[in-house]
This record gives sequence, C-alpha cells and structure tokens, in this order.
Amino acid sequence: MIVVIKKDGSSWNKGQKSSAETFWASYSDMMAGLLMIFTLTTVITLLDIGERLVKPTEGVREWEQVVNEICHDKDLNEIENVQVDCQTGALVISEKSLRFGFARTDLGDEAKDALRRAVPKYLEIIHRYPKFLERVEMIEISGHTDRDDTGNGNPYVSRERAGQVMAFLMSEPNLSEYRDLIKSKAMTAGYSATMFPDSCDKDRCAEARRVEITIRLSETDMLREFIDILNQVIR
Repeated sequence: MIVVIKKDGSSWNKGQKSSAETFWASYSDMMAGLLMIFTLTTVITLLDIGERLVKPTEGVREWEQVVNEICHDKDLNEIENVQVDCQTGALVISEKSLRFGFARTDLGDEAKDALRRAVPKYLEIIHRYPKFLERVEMIEISGHTDRDDTGNGNPYVSRERAGQVMAFLMSEPNLSEYRDLIKSKAMTAGYSATMFPDSCDKDRCAEARRVEITIRLSETDMLREFIDILNQVIR
C-alpha cells in the first residue's frame, strides 16, 4: 500500500479512488444503461411500426384485387351503358340507361333492367372477399346533376335520384340475398353538380345526370398512399 503525504500533513491511499473518480464511473455506467434502454426501445418501436405497415399493405393488395376483378369482369363489361371506374371500383350507371330527363328523378324500365343486371354481379364480386367486406365502411349510392340549376333544385334532385335507386334495390327480388348487405352498408348521397364530368362542355349534359355506386373504405386515403409508395418501390 502506497501512502502519499500531502502538504498539510494529511495522507490518502493510492489504492482508494477519489470521490470524483467514483462519480464519473457511476455516471458512465448510468449513461451506458440509458443508451441500452434507448436502443431497445427504438428497436421495439421500429418492429411495431413495421408490423403496422404490413397490415395496411395487405389491405392494399386485397383492395387492388377486388377493384381489378370488378374492372375486368366480363358480365359487367357486357352490360350496355354501365361502366366501371378502374381507379375507384365505382359502378357508374349512365344516363343512357337511367334516362333521367332534365330535373327528373323517376326510374324507367330501362334503368331498372340495367340495375337488375349490374348490381347483383357487382355485389357478388365483393362477397367473394369476406375480409375485404369487413373493411367496407359503406357502399355509397350517389346522385349527380347538370350545372344548370333552375330554382336551386339540383341538391334535392341529386338526392332523390340516389334515393330512387336505393328504394329499387331494396325492393328488387333478384337482390334478396344481398338485402342485409344493402341495409347495413348502403347509403345515399346527393352531389348536385360538384362532380361535373370533364367531357361535358355545356351546363346541360346528359352524361352528368347519373348515379354511381362506389365502395367506400374506412382506410381509403391511407390505402391510396400505400399504393403510391408500393408502386414507387416496385419501379
């Protein structure tokens, strides 16, 4: 043991650490422990984020699959005056079938025939994917109008057009097996002329007088973002 004599006559043992050395050693150990905790927390967080990312990605793929099947279904494509929007999966029943006159809301026989043929097939495809069906927040039946709005009646007209289609679907025997789905998921909306077709160059346009049936997912916006991300990665 080495004893050092200080100028004031006191002594300290070289075999013992000073309080300053002890403090810095403890501080270093504490920082190392905190760093380890931080690292573990970061890893766990990243794993959790990764797991959350995978789930919506699966939803994206299933959504794309359903929309793709709707878009390329032979029976739907053979129905005259019925189109499918391959971006959104919307079923568009055009004016040529609905035969809505200006400011008119009643469904004619031709319109009913188109709905009888198209809607059951549309719902049948959705029914093939039970997990996807759980993600469906609503099946929106939306009415649309011309820009020309005599007496500010277009909001009512658009809602009434959607309501007429909804009432027909609820009463149509050919749709009895999908009635519970329609009751639980279908909702009507009137958009007036807020979604006026780009192809229309006049305020009165037959193409604008239409009804659309669209799948609305509770995660739609998020899913579209993931599709963009996935497409960029694939490229």
